[in-house]
Amino acid sequence: MSIGWFVDGSFLYKTYPGQFDYIKLRLQIEQALSDTIDEAYYFNSDDDPPRATRFNNFLMIPPPAGPGLRVKMYWLSKKKLFWPDRLGGGPVLHPADPSVQYELVSQKAVDVGLAFHMVRSFNKRHWTKLVLCAGDGDFHEPVQNLVEAENVELYLVGSQARTSPDLLPYARGVFEVDKEPWLSAIRR
Repeated sequence: MSIGWFVDGSFLYKTYPGQFDYIKLRLQIEQALSDTIDEAYYFNSDDDPPRATRFNNFLMIPPPAGPGLRVKMYWLSKKKLFWPDRLGGGPVLHPADPSVQYELVSQKAVDVGLAFHMVRSFNKRHWTKLVLCAGDGDFHEPVQNLVEAENVELYLVGSQARTSPDLLPYARGVFEVDKEPWLSAIRR
């Protein structure tokens, strides 16, 4: 058992617009790498706790009945948008319904949590392969350290087009879930 599997839920959802099966994804990863996943984590944020709770409970079911992910949920930050002073200031309003002010909604702490747990997991479990379902260049430093200093093999899951060029040089492979054969293999 020498695979660490780390999922940025938002990234994977955006990469694979259709619904896919996390159990099938786990099995495909293990088959492709001829190895077993040791530790697996899922990171996301959600402002719909009942929906998130049902889905998260499913993600935590151990294999073979579930994908066996440890779920880490973070918060969303909401900030009302205003025009710059040079454009008159004031709130940015919906053109058809001026009672609705636009908000910037963003995840908070997901990337930091993923990087922290990834490095901590490696230090405790010493897996030899990292499967990262994330494409953000913010993961460059911990990934570079794991690949270069710890001799970990990196495999990216997602889409090469949506993955930062800062991560690609460290990867042994990219499992593109938006293309065949992965597309059919993980579909619900």
